[in-house]
Amino acid sequence: MRIAFVVNQFPPNVTAGLGRYVELITPYLARDHELSVHTLNDGGLPVDERVDGVAVHRPRTRLLGGGRSGGRRLNRTRRAEFLLLALRVVASNWGYVLRLRRAPRPDLVAVHDSTNFLAGLLCHYLLRLPVVLHVHTTEYGVAPQRSITDPLNLFAALERWLARVSRRVVVATPEVREQLLAAGWRRTPIDVVPLGGTYEPVLAAPGFDREALRAEAAELRRSLGLAERDRVVLFVGRIERQKGVYQLLEAMREVAAAVGDARLVIVGEGDETGVRRIAAATGLRGRVSTSGRFVSGRELMAYYELAEVCVFPSLFEPFGLVATEAMALGRASVLGDGFSRVFLGPDPARPAARFVRATEPADIARGVIEVMSDPALRRALARRGERFVRESLSWERAANETVAVYRAALKP
Repeated sequence: MRIAFVVNQFPPNVTAGLGRYVELITPYLARDHELSVHTLNDGGLPVDERVDGVAVHRPRTRLLGGGRSGGRRLNRTRRAEFLLLALRVVASNWGYVLRLRRAPRPDLVAVHDSTNFLAGLLCHYLLRLPVVLHVHTTEYGVAPQRSITDPLNLFAALERWLARVSRRVVVATPEVREQLLAAGWRRTPIDVVPLGGTYEPVLAAPGFDREALRAEAAELRRSLGLAERDRVVLFVGRIERQKGVYQLLEAMREVAAAVGDARLVIVGEGDETGVRRIAAATGLRGRVSTSGRFVSGRELMAYYELAEVCVFPSLFEPFGLVATEAMALGRASVLGDGFSRVFLGPDPARPAARFVRATEPADIARGVIEVMSDPALRRALARRGERFVRESLSWERAANETVAVYRAALKP
């Protein structure tokens, strides 16, 4: 099968879960299929190259910098920078369509997220190509609490339009499917394809050295100014309301009172000013550290190794690769009820994670204190979470199920 991906992120431009998804699933798709990826160019990347069997096309536009401004990466949690990034995405969409028009005709175009609506619609109406829409986030036009201001609901209308012209819609959890159905997405079949785990290939590699990672985590602890006795509560994600970080900061006042050596480490970018303001207002000054930037790769693994408990109190998560990261490294995880119940594991009576009500700081605090105060529970969550990710989340399985959806989309 000849498959064309239209997606905003592809290595080395990996800045969120979408980029990790594309990085991890494409090698499996490219093994048996002819795969091309049409993605953003930051102004300094090759327009055309081949990466591990994948043909990558990054058109340059007058709005240079698919994710950068003045040499730095755009922060999509800031309204002006989000709008600039959106303009660059739309401009690049036109370049993708021009390239697809010239290139050998693909059997199918997989459009990842509705920010690429222009490419999806033009592929359908202009190029007469079958389109499959992958929904990785609903925060723009479907979720009750959205990350953009859209009083006319234009983005919601565009998303429904793109869904109608697509042959299939692919989501990662049953909860996203139910949310889309509730929003009226009923004219196109919606398929659930759970993802794999971020660190699946790393941990499976024969040369993986856990002791070396522990040494890196110890050095990271020193660089953050943490004492040896300090117990780290780790948050990874964008610093914005949807991720529950503000509720977590409120909860930390109660956590700090109950667990005197608890320290919160926030890894990600976004509203750092808000973090400092809340930390000061809640008496947490000196108990909260931030990375000040997006962190990935081996450095991010060291942050997880540093943690005693990982807390992701998201109000809503389309999937939540951060949970797979923490669990894969054997870290007890506390998840907001915005996560899919998939993360409870195969036996909800023996859950792989502790769920809390994301909108209630008091409930977040109770969950964190319970896990930090009970070593047996902490070990059990770590063990169950690691087993769940290892046994249930596979990128090869995700790729095979994705191909099955594509084949169904091509049937008359």
